[in-house]
Amino acid sequence: AFQAGAARVIAQAERHGDGGAQILADTAGMARRDAHTQVNTARVIEAVPTVRDAVESGRVSQANARRLADAVEKTGADNVAADSELLAKAESLRPEQFARETRRWTARHQNDDGAAEHARLRARRCVRIWNDDDSGMMHLRGEFDPVAGKRIANRLRAVAGRLHDADKKQFNDNDNGQGHGRRRNFDQCMADALDNLTSSTTAGSGKPFADICVVAHVDETTGDLIAELPDGERLPNTVLEELSCNAKLTGVVYNRKGTPIWRTHSRRTVTESQWQLLIAKWGGCFHCGANPGICQGHHIEPASRGGPTKLDNLVPACWSCHHRIHHDHWQIHKSPDGNHTLHPPQRTHHGPAHAPEHPPPQIATPPLFTPPPQPHTKPEPRPKPEPPTHDAGNPPTATLGPTAARTAVPGRTSLPDSDQRPAARPGPAAARAALHAARTAQARAGPA
Repeated sequence: AFQAGAARVIAQAERHGDGGAQILADTAGMARRDAHTQVNTARVIEAVPTVRDAVESGRVSQANARRLADAVEKTGADNVAADSELLAKAESLRPEQFARETRRWTARHQNDDGAAEHARLRARRCVRIWNDDDSGMMHLRGEFDPVAGKRIANRLRAVAGRLHDADKKQFNDNDNGQGHGRRRNFDQCMADALDNLTSSTTAGSGKPFADICVVAHVDETTGDLIAELPDGERLPNTVLEELSCNAKLTGVVYNRKGTPIWRTHSRRTVTESQWQLLIAKWGGCFHCGANPGICQGHHIEPASRGGPTKLDNLVPACWSCHHRIHHDHWQIHKSPDGNHTLHPPQRTHHGPAHAPEHPPPQIATPPLFTPPPQPHTKPEPRPKPEPPTHDAGNPPTATLGPTAARTAVPGRTSLPDSDQRPAARPGPAAARAALHAARTAQARAGPA
């Protein structure tokens, strides 16, 4: 506290603008990041005199002081100053224990059920992969929110444990030391586990898969449902609903001393047969049609609120659509025929268009251009029909006009009188066609 105060005074006098972090790092031999954290902690606890006195007197360690400063920034100085029990825990608990306690305390004193803090941590998630030119190795570094980070860590450890046990069984002590050098250590199994998990996807159902444990209980004073990770990390209700869609649910009843007195059998919310029927019906994500390998079973009526695990209450949703439903408040509109649709929140539905009651008067507008007059042309002279030709064995027949030709063709009906208007005589080709049709009709009719 004295070092941070002196560095702050010097920085203010010399107008460094960093609160004294650089001066503290240079004079105390600290990393700039650690110096900046210490300066920020000293600045925040200045607003809470009781905390400042406890830190300056040495009753509170530097690590616990940093946790108190985080609680002040997230909930306000008045809430921290009013809770003497929190300060007593900061003086007595180890940093690991107090870190868990401050996370729970901060979640209880925030008005949004910890949703803002979870969103802040989730916004910082990132994964970086780069190639080291010196060693030729690929490097991977990632930062995740508490839920995603613990899921990834537990999945990797579960698969790596199976690989490590398999190596033990294969290269036992009776192989005369031949397995030495080929047996993987646990870090190598972790790397292979990551490779195996990223080489294929896991569907939204089937056998239980290594994931995280979430403890949900009812608060005695408020009656609200509270979800926490085993280390005390508070989870918003939206995250609990998302995790409940594909989870093993185990009910446990404790007595007032914390001893379990009743426990149910674990069950999978979406069975493998139900998942196959959902994929057979939808073919993938029910909204965007994504591949079934990246889909999860979603309860339309949330499972955490008693929604049944039945086919009419289940749809396959991909990771993106599942996130929209639980975090962006998209709504599923159920259809009687089972073809449910997904819509954004507060969607505006437009009805059919209607014509106005009094349409505006039509104003005649002149055409853009007037076509030029067509010159008068005389009709072409009608060609004279050629004398009909006939075969030697067939007697000559009279030439039929257009109307008679239409009537003589089988399968056609004669035109009405209004359509039997005088027309131009056909040319030689039309006359031959009419003659051929007449001969065909006469041959079919036979002798009279």
